[in-house]
Amino acid sequence: QIPKMRLILIFICAQATRSYFLTPVPRYIPLSRQNSISLSSPFAEVGATARHNFALTAKGDDDDEVAAMLAQASKLRAEAASIEAAFAAERASKLQEAFAQFDANSDGVVSYSEFTAGLKKRLGDDLDDAIVRRLFGELDKDGNQVISSDEFELSVADMGVRMESYIREEKDKERKAALEAREAKEKAEKALKKLDFLNEKPPNTSEKVLSTLPYLFPLMDGLQYGRFLLQNQDNPVANLVALIYVLYRSVPFSGFVAFFALNFLAGNPKLNRLIRWNLQQAIFVDIALIVPGLLVGIGKGVLPAVGVELPAAFTETIDDVTFVSLFLVLAYCVGSSLVGREPGGIPFVSKAVQDRMPSIDMFDDEGRFIPRQMREKEDEDDKK
Repeated sequence: QIPKMRLILIFICAQATRSYFLTPVPRYIPLSRQNSISLSSPFAEVGATARHNFALTAKGDDDDEVAAMLAQASKLRAEAASIEAAFAAERASKLQEAFAQFDANSDGVVSYSEFTAGLKKRLGDDLDDAIVRRLFGELDKDGNQVISSDEFELSVADMGVRMESYIREEKDKERKAALEAREAKEKAEKALKKLDFLNEKPPNTSEKVLSTLPYLFPLMDGLQYGRFLLQNQDNPVANLVALIYVLYRSVPFSGFVAFFALNFLAGNPKLNRLIRWNLQQAIFVDIALIVPGLLVGIGKGVLPAVGVELPAAFTETIDDVTFVSLFLVLAYCVGSSLVGREPGGIPFVSKAVQDRMPSIDMFDDEGRFIPRQMREKEDEDDKK
């Protein structure tokens, strides 16, 4: 019968194992379900009991491991807090000891003289007063010119490190200032070279006088509009102007010659800016004299052809207004030039002159002209 009993036990164990791994039941069986299990199901009852005991054992092991880890973490935190407290206490003790050494007269505060003496005693006599004063100012939080024990928050070693950082900052500032000074010097030298190429210097007395001469050109061409006002004048000034006008008109194509001469001289960068400005402006003022001539031509030729008759005084009025306006413009230009100022207040004309005037930024360091598109692109790149 022994082999038979062995077969029975093997069968029971196999059924229990199969039921444990294949039967979809929870790790443990509630009491309500355990009560509902039939006594005729021994294999299911054995499997459920085994699984329930296994789950309880695993859960107990996990709880013990978590509890151990929490206990270890709490212990480490306590040790860290203890070390930190001990370090803080040691640091506070050393700071108080150092404060007592700096406080030579034991009055509870450290004055600037005591602070300086204490630093020299510990760090050496070669200390920069500006650096020491800066450190003293940072420690003196309330600005009462003394350092209390609460404000004494740096050790002597930390003070040395802090002052070394100040020294590095000062050296960096000195290097930066030296670099900026060198760049400014180079920029000034380049500007002087450009000034030698393009004369933008303030005009001297002779240049101020010479700058007024170009306005003789529009004056000569505008005298024709003053014939009604000047025909009965008998004075030295009128006679001198008349003489100059006769000489001017005696030269063949004098107007064209004067125009091209002024235009050529205006492009000479060696001439002072004021002279070049007046050369340009004299040309534009002379060109503006074409407008009243066109009005007179229309009034005399075109309007009568279409049946419009103008008063006899029309031409005289336009000529008188033109000559007076020209005289006022030239008087303004000459007066401004004699005091060394550019006469840039003539509407439209002065704006056109300004657009044609070359400036230093139009040339590179070698004196080569830079087109406007390239200058605008460089300005945009500098802004970026």
